[in-house]
Amino acid sequence: MSQLDLSEFIQKHTLGSEFTAQAIEYFVPLAQELANLHQNKQQSIIVGINGAQGSGKSTLSELLVEILERKYKLNAVTLSLDDFYYRRDERKQLANSIHPLLETRGVPGTHDVSLANETLNALVHHNGPESTFIPRFNKAIDDRYEQSQWSEVTQAPDIIIFEGWCVGAIAQQAEELKAPVNSLETNEDKDAIWRSYVNLQLTEQYQTLFDRFDCTVMLQAPSFQCVFKWRLEQEEKLIASLGDANKARTMSPEAIERFIQHYQRITEHVLNTLPNTAEYVFKLNSNRKIEARVKANGFNPLNVNALIFTDLDGSLLDHHTYSHDAAISTLEFCQQNSIAVMPCSSKTQHEIEQLRRVLNNHHPFIIENGAAVFIPIGYFAEQPADTEVVGKYWVKHFVNPHAHWMKILNSVRSEFEGLFQSFSSMTLDDIANATGLSLEQSQLAAQRQFGEPILWQGDEVEKSRFINTITDKGATILQGGRFIHICGDANKGKALIWLSNTFQQMHSTPYSSIAIGDSHNDIQMLDMADYALIIRSPVHDIPVLSRVDHIYISDDFGPIGWGQGVHHILDDLFDHETSPVTGELHG
Repeated sequence: MSQLDLSEFIQKHTLGSEFTAQAIEYFVPLAQELANLHQNKQQSIIVGINGAQGSGKSTLSELLVEILERKYKLNAVTLSLDDFYYRRDERKQLANSIHPLLETRGVPGTHDVSLANETLNALVHHNGPESTFIPRFNKAIDDRYEQSQWSEVTQAPDIIIFEGWCVGAIAQQAEELKAPVNSLETNEDKDAIWRSYVNLQLTEQYQTLFDRFDCTVMLQAPSFQCVFKWRLEQEEKLIASLGDANKARTMSPEAIERFIQHYQRITEHVLNTLPNTAEYVFKLNSNRKIEARVKANGFNPLNVNALIFTDLDGSLLDHHTYSHDAAISTLEFCQQNSIAVMPCSSKTQHEIEQLRRVLNNHHPFIIENGAAVFIPIGYFAEQPADTEVVGKYWVKHFVNPHAHWMKILNSVRSEFEGLFQSFSSMTLDDIANATGLSLEQSQLAAQRQFGEPILWQGDEVEKSRFINTITDKGATILQGGRFIHICGDANKGKALIWLSNTFQQMHSTPYSSIAIGDSHNDIQMLDMADYALIIRSPVHDIPVLSRVDHIYISDDFGPIGWGQGVHHILDDLFDHETSPVTGELHG
């Protein structure tokens, strides 16, 4: 699978390979969602990006512009709240008339919000040959560049990215302003005049600006304590880029420590409040690495009706460790965009239920290689036809129960004595040793309701004779990653078709089905879905499918390949079904 080439961007911004991995995992999907939001609205959209000083919001803004232009052929521009600071002489007037601390740029009240709104108006309503000019601020001299050095925009942008440290901030209650939060407020704002004025600006003109944003993205710092380190790194980068004449105007570490105290109150307030309202929140650690995409606040910009049917062992779960951690961000992406991810596995009901609790997954699921479909009661507006109520589920059975297949298996046991070991004859220790599961997990795996897995211990010739014998007695054989599964004429593909049709009937809308698997017993599911994603396995070859189109093969094993492949297929669905935009696909 091809991947969007970000090497030039990475080199230009002196970023490492770790950033590349995060960009592919988190920011390429974000760009896709923003492109879809623009497509749905059919007009220019404004995206706010919030992040504490040094959090990487400027880099993210430029990266999004890069992806939107190259991948989706959209015209995107980025603006910074910092470029709308009042000039030095204007801030001196504020300092003389209101409070001395307003001479220092940064807090609400030190920006020309009217100019920011005028610039946004000019961009959104750009029409004709005249250019729109975006202000630029020179932090080295602490003043705005002359207009001749402003950025020029010659056509109406599809997407405007507006980044700033206090973007999306809301005012505090008056009671919260009384106690100082640092030595700056204690010593230089004893009467709370400065912070009250700043708070008032947030209440009034800044909210008018922020209300214009179609959505807000937050890079959430772990705490304000990280900001000094980040801001110091930012200043060192600025110093390295300047000539000797301008370096005298940059700040020492002591000056930066005092400077960032201007930002502390609002930054801490934003860290506590904005995650509750921002549409996209990326949680950072102290090294600015994203730990998780926390939420999307019910925001659903993706307009693709897709159903994902996924095998577990070797696909969503790592073949050796059974971990799904590498796919967490993709699972969250699917949840945020109302894409049902439904386990379709050789596992039992109890095994899948345990995993669904870990994944916070509430969708239907398919057990024991397609033997039955379990739909939580109330998942659809009415009970699907041909299902029965079993506990808290509507259940569709496709085969006879476990006892039927055990009777057939026992009838040939003497003929193939010592050549196989069935689950029912294995102790929990045996199952744990054969599968790598814990004893608790092995106990869940042993609770078969339909087919019976066996561990083959003979050679291939004897195995072929066994399969022929058991098949003649009416059983169906499926070869899994570790076990041979003996059951009836059911498979994951039949269950997928039934459940896909049920979704379409219940919602009166077509869905695209995506099947994900890694082994032989996934073939029917992979062949019958609209899109097939084969996950590479570290222990066996890629299964051969009958189909010839819409086949995707992961570059990586297990959940890493799972996440890459899902985004790849959703790219195709998005590009080809819901949007005229085209571009490279990422893996």
